[in-house]
Amino acid sequence: MKKVFAFLFLTTLLILTLCYKENITNYVIDNFIYKKECSIPTPNEYTRNYDFEFVQRTNNFYPNSKQELYNVFYTILNNGETNFTFYCGEEYKDCVKDIEEITDPENEILSIINNYVHPYNSYNSISVNMNNFGRITVDITKLYNNYEITLINKQVDTIYNKIINNTMTDEQKIKTIHNYIINNSVYDKNWVNTATEDRKYKSNTAYGPLIQKIGLCGGYTDAMELFLEKMNIKSYKISSENHIWNYIYINNSWKHLDLTWDDPVTNTGKNILQFDYYLIDTKTLENKKDNEHIYNKNLFLEAK
Repeated sequence: MKKVFAFLFLTTLLILTLCYKENITNYVIDNFIYKKECSIPTPNEYTRNYDFEFVQRTNNFYPNSKQELYNVFYTILNNGETNFTFYCGEEYKDCVKDIEEITDPENEILSIINNYVHPYNSYNSISVNMNNFGRITVDITKLYNNYEITLINKQVDTIYNKIINNTMTDEQKIKTIHNYIINNSVYDKNWVNTATEDRKYKSNTAYGPLIQKIGLCGGYTDAMELFLEKMNIKSYKISSENHIWNYIYINNSWKHLDLTWDDPVTNTGKNILQFDYYLIDTKTLENKKDNEHIYNKNLFLEAK
């Protein structure tokens, strides 16, 4: 009797395996090989608690669309993660293909999403590994290390306490900080023509203009972002092909702010302070026709 029962059991199991091979395989993979369990990212002290039109925070780490993928990457970066694993949603047939597209070195989308996070949570490099079962692992190397953050934060606090007071409006504070950064730093003219290993300054980060007193557009923009964060003013960075600047929500509207172009390089070396790109709207920016502020409005939706 036992032999008959065993035979019937094995026969039934074989039939089920043949008929439902894919489902059984997926069950084993999901529950034994790769348990599809995602931890919720823990926000760090630099996590932004607001969303944007292009990307939003999410608790869904089983994305079923490209937009949901964007939101996952934004949330991972915004929360300051250095390593995180999530899974393609079961109905998302193009997930692996879309991730390959997003992580293609020729695709700018991850660097655009990077513009929406606090400078200290932004990445210097990011790698994404995936398998055919929808398991996605993201490894992130931050742009700023702890030593730099400590020095910069101390400098930001010192400057802020020296030049800002509570009687100022937000616009007055922004103007004062705009002027301070420009008057106390110079543009790094030698960066492009200097080999990476020979560069003396961290001009592309806030460390350049705030600590070393020299910067590029990335350094000017990050420096301004840090003060905006300190003032709890919503902002992000807009980038074109060769340039980047601040975009700020103030007095119930969005405005462009470009410290780099308000600190022009002169033949005499004289330090000039301008306000040509100080809190201007998109129409005014476009009318300047300088060719350096042409950006993809499908990626920066507030700035259409």
